[in-house]
Amino acid sequence: MSAHPLLRRRWRQASDEVFASDLRQARDSVAAFSQTTEASGSLLQSWIEGRPVVEFEHYPPDDVVDFRNGSQFYYHAHRDGDQEHGHLHLFWHATASGRRRYLRPGNPRWVRTAPTHLFAISLDARGLPVGLFTVNRWVTDGHWFDAATTLSFVDRFALDAVESHAASCRWLTNFVRLYRPLIEAILLKRDARLARRASLEDALIDHRLEVLSLQPIDWAADLDALEAEAARRGL
Repeated sequence: MSAHPLLRRRWRQASDEVFASDLRQARDSVAAFSQTTEASGSLLQSWIEGRPVVEFEHYPPDDVVDFRNGSQFYYHAHRDGDQEHGHLHLFWHATASGRRRYLRPGNPRWVRTAPTHLFAISLDARGLPVGLFTVNRWVTDGHWFDAATTLSFVDRFALDAVESHAASCRWLTNFVRLYRPLIEAILLKRDARLARRASLEDALIDHRLEVLSLQPIDWAADLDALEAEAARRGL
């Protein structure tokens, strides 16, 4: 694979300020990835922590939750594939109206539903990201929002130094910022696919519809393209 053309175009056309921000986030994500790999062996092991990988189990068991930012993720594996070992599900805590839902550690997180799913990241056995995808509502439950509203949650997704997961949180936060253009694209494809159904409510519970949009990525190639543009700009 090669760098995604949408990212290439963004970086080529970006102002110096926007480009510098993308470059900083990319370099920070690489540094955090290296730190996590050095400490745990891989991103995967930083969450699995030597446990046997059981299909559908969450790693870590209680998820990684940033209560202040309302962001959450977990890793699990339940598919057979040549590239994917498992994937991360990312969530943001919102009410049915789309407002931020505040939680307190130690209290029940949710009573009637689950946090709102944003999108997922496929990882290979080395812990390298290899794809982005969206899933139907029945897969994770939670409130359902259109692409524009969901993207506004993505923009607010952030994980500060959650205890025992500081480096992987830094990697993920910066990764999400870097890939925002592709995240927007898969959310729009998700909505476009559902719009072809006569009833949205029926589509959201249709178990024949699981993965609604998918975008393979080559993280290394994207980073190389970003650094090449940085060199062209003399950064």
